[in-house]
Amino acid sequence: MKIGYARVSSNNQDLELQKQALLKAGCKKIYSEAISGKDNNRKELNLMIDALRAEDIVVVYKIDRIARSLKGLIEIIEILNNKKVDLISLDSGDKVDTTSPIGKAFFQIAGVFAELERGMINSRTKAGIVKARADGVKFGRTFGSKNKTTPEKIEKIKIFLQAGKSYDWITNELSVSKQTISDIKKLHNIKKR
Repeated sequence: MKIGYARVSSNNQDLELQKQALLKAGCKKIYSEAISGKDNNRKELNLMIDALRAEDIVVVYKIDRIARSLKGLIEIIEILNNKKVDLISLDSGDKVDTTSPIGKAFFQIAGVFAELERGMINSRTKAGIVKARADGVKFGRTFGSKNKTTPEKIEKIKIFLQAGKSYDWITNELSVSKQTISDIKKLHNIKKR
């Protein structure tokens, strides 16, 4: 069975192009997610790998959708080989067959280029930040400043802490940092019930 895997780096990006291409390629099931590909610890990727059976074929829009580093690609190749699963990339219509020596070599070369592209993006980002700082651009809040909405949330934070809610839960509920929660807990000497 052909199984598709689609990935974008953030929720701002659209998965639809990849999904349509995977459906057109004959995928019966598609796993998709919006998350960085810098490591292989991704929920949908892991669910897909767990569900794979011998002779399944994993189809991706581009090789860098399944992993962004050569190390990550090699780990996935080994997992797929152990499960007797093939991999096809739809990029430029080239089929990557990881069971053949040429397919393995192509897959690794493509991984090197994906890693190179990531490194170049990081370098350009760092260079942009250096230039912006040199031009006088300030990043982040000024030292000692506070979020204007925090005073309205302090009472809620205190109540949630006393009720035993976790920092993660409060952060998600009120959109405040864990540091803010910790500061309020210390300032008001709040203990869980």
